[in-house]
Amino acid sequence: MLTLRPYQTDAVNSLYTFWETEQGQNPLIVMPTGSGKSLVIAEFVRRTCTDWPNVRICVCVDSRELVAQNEKELKAQWPEANTGIFSAGLGRKDKHQQILFAGIQSIYTHGFKIGKIDIVIVDEAHMIPRKSQTRYGQFLQAVKLANPKLVVVGLTATPYRLDSGLLCDGDDALFDGISYDTDMQGLINNGWLAPVISKGGIKKIDLSKVKTRMGDYAPGELAQAADDNELVQEAVSEIVKYGQLRASWLIFAAGIDHAKHIWDELETHSIPCALVTGGTPKEERDQIVRSFRGRRLKCLINIGVFTKGFNAPGCDLIALMTATKSTGKYVQMVGRGMRQAPGKENCLLLDYGLNVVTHGPIDCVNPKIPNGNGNGGGQAPCKECPGCMDIVHASVRVCPACGFEFPTNAPHQGDAFGGAVLSQDEIPSWVDVLECSYNRHQKKDKPDSIRADFETYFNDRPHTFSHWITLDHWGPAGLRAAQYVAACGGKAKTVDHALQEQYYWTDPSRIEVMRDGKFWRIVKFDFPEEDK
Repeated sequence: MLTLRPYQTDAVNSLYTFWETEQGQNPLIVMPTGSGKSLVIAEFVRRTCTDWPNVRICVCVDSRELVAQNEKELKAQWPEANTGIFSAGLGRKDKHQQILFAGIQSIYTHGFKIGKIDIVIVDEAHMIPRKSQTRYGQFLQAVKLANPKLVVVGLTATPYRLDSGLLCDGDDALFDGISYDTDMQGLINNGWLAPVISKGGIKKIDLSKVKTRMGDYAPGELAQAADDNELVQEAVSEIVKYGQLRASWLIFAAGIDHAKHIWDELETHSIPCALVTGGTPKEERDQIVRSFRGRRLKCLINIGVFTKGFNAPGCDLIALMTATKSTGKYVQMVGRGMRQAPGKENCLLLDYGLNVVTHGPIDCVNPKIPNGNGNGGGQAPCKECPGCMDIVHASVRVCPACGFEFPTNAPHQGDAFGGAVLSQDEIPSWVDVLECSYNRHQKKDKPDSIRADFETYFNDRPHTFSHWITLDHWGPAGLRAAQYVAACGGKAKTVDHALQEQYYWTDPSRIEVMRDGKFWRIVKFDFPEEDK
């Protein structure tokens, strides 16, 4: 049996705490690519089925590779586990074992045939659309008919979707909340993940004429823009230059013709490479992947095939010769290079589609979610040096690599960004409050609260910081809310009373803010001197 790392144990324990404290029925675990989600699933399944022998669990994913990987991880952790596999790609359709590992493409129409399921675990949970008439929707509806008390546990590196925002927000959200969110920077500091360093390509894809379709770049137009002869030649020359001392290169292309042109250009440099598309036969694909993992193949080109469920720890160079508006897709692509391997110090990211500048540091991305929650919509806290193409902290005045001096009014200055695609710890910052508003905030099965929005001008641009006043909650949350109301000069004890009374409150003149993981939080309030 493998010994779990401390954060993996915390992730498993967080599920039981989530249920014991009645935070909801369907929790979500957020863990970066390469941090061991399969082992967390295995340990949770082992503990749950050991403590409750009659429980049946189905682990669902959307690729046969992950089906096999998750089943193998559980067998290593618990050899006597009663497992089955339901995956056409793996040639098996077991139905009655206690623990089923299933590909959603194979099992979604068989929800009535596999018997009562108590817990469905979804790896790569960001793949679940909110619409009910999808594969996941049909499967979960069928399983819930057999067991209305079905529990759904999700694991993902990216807890949001381009079309619907955070997976646990909104009345129609499948998940009730995040039980555990891993600190990526901490995993890197402890040597459990490989750091990523980055350079922007000397030449970029011209995205100015590429239209948006369903929230992302239109595939055909993007492929045409990326497949520029000069761009392909210069990008490949640059990849070869920077990849001389690196063992395994993974290239993301924008289309089939584009990928073939990249392949042809790499062959002129005598680089052993292969191309995998969605149409590559299974046996051929498996052989190519084995050669890449075994370092018999230096470069692997793909078109969106390896954004998820692809495990090649030795990969130490990733080239994004494509572009995406999806923060989740960006995180998944870069995450392919974050697994640790013997002799691997870091992974070099070469970005030819302005992805890093668009989405921000890999451990502190800035998703533009459509429902207005989170800090999406702003510019990513980094910029590219025009002298050497290094991607640096947005507030850097002099490039540490080449000495280029940025203009005093350089854009996008502010949020923390250390190195190429990793943020660093923030120190608190005081910011003046320009305007304050209070509105009722409602969440299903939770007491109402008040959302206080503080309009500021932060890091050279307008920014709204939010704070929740939870007067109707018990415990520390209710106490903090009462303290805030008293500081404003109020006497309200309930949310209803506070919303009536707030027009007479004294608003803070400034707030102290600091980064907390992917978000910002308010740590102190300062009120006008004459009102203290």
